[in-house]
This record gives sequence, structure tokens and C-alpha cells, in this order.
Amino acid sequence: MVWPALEAFDAECAAFAERVSSVAVPDLDRITNCPPWTLHELVVHVTFSITLPERLRPAPDGFEPRNAADYYRRPERDTDTYRTENVDRMQSIAATVARDDAASRFLDAWKRAHATFLAHEQDERIAAGGMALTVDSFLVTRLMSVAAHGVDVVITLDEPAWTTASALACLRPLLVDLLGAEPPASWTDQDLLELGTGRRPLETADVEALGEHAARFPLLS
Repeated sequence: MVWPALEAFDAECAAFAERVSSVAVPDLDRITNCPPWTLHELVVHVTFSITLPERLRPAPDGFEPRNAADYYRRPERDTDTYRTENVDRMQSIAATVARDDAASRFLDAWKRAHATFLAHEQDERIAAGGMALTVDSFLVTRLMSVAAHGVDVVITLDEPAWTTASALACLRPLLVDLLGAEPPASWTDQDLLELGTGRRPLETADVEALGEHAARFPLLS
């Protein structure tokens, strides 16, 4: 059975695959808003983030599952070491991937990830990020990777956003959890995704509407 988060994951991966497959090879060398990554390196990073084994590793006995927001609250994510190692690792991996092969590798990783998730129950407990998560919560983190970096593609190519409605709906609870409050009523879910992940800076009106919660931004990066 395909549950809502998996449907959203498939829809967002399909949109991502469709767009990156039509990017001209020279444009893959553009520097993204995630410097120093090029667009090619960014696509390889997203592919790497959804590359999964046939079976996910079960969580150790006695570990209570955390949620997707807890996955992003891991303290190491805010360290320079974590960011530097992530950037360097992706640049090394991307150097081994031909530019005209990046989109097809993403497509293959998506199909394999879909099969992996289908092989599990959505409430099954697995190990990820040094904690126990349900398969559904882990899936939401993979959806976030595709959606947030899809916004990076949009920004790099100076195009309108194409984040799918199902992805925005699934990601909203995660972002609200990280914020610790409902976002301003004037925000769309697209605003919440872009501002919450630091793809756009807060404007003065946003800061005023958020009050003390403005200090939490970006909610994740």
C-alpha cells in the first residue's frame, strides 16, 4: 500500500527528475545558492540523499522512535565540520559522475527508494541519524531533501517554483514542529518551505509577524 508521504515523495521526485533531465549540460556548471556546489553537484547530492539499501536497518530494541523534526535537531548539523565534510564528500562523488548521466542516476535512485519504502510498514522502526525513526518519518526527511533542493534548482535557473502540493502538505507539520508555532497567516506553504529552509531571507514584516520565533530561522538548512 502506498501511503500519503510516499505518494508525495513520488510526485516530488517525478517533478525534480523532469526538470533536471532537461537542464542543458553547460547550465549544470552554474554555482547554486548552496555554494560552492554547482548544479551538477547539487543533483548528485540529492541522488545520494535518496540512495537507499533494499532494506532499511532496524532500530535497536528499546529505542523509542523520534520524529522527522528531531532528525533535523541533531546538534552536529549545526557544526562547521558537518557542513564541510558534506560539501567535500559530495564534490568528490560528483566528480565521478558524468554531467549527462546525473539525471538518469537520480531517476534510478528514486525508483529504488520507492521499492525500499514499499518493502516496509510505515510505522516500522528503523535506525537513521543516530536515532530511531518510523519509516514514515524517515521518508519525510527524504522528501524534504528533494523538495528543498528542488527550490535550489529553481533559484539557480531563475524559474518559478514547482514544488508539488502533496509535498508541501506533508512537509508543513515538520516545519511547524521545528518552528514551535504556526507560521504567519499570510504565508503559503511554499513560503514556509522556502523561508524555513533558508532559501529566502525573512523580510521585516516576517520578522515582526514571527516575534520571538524569528530567531529560529532558518529552521533547517
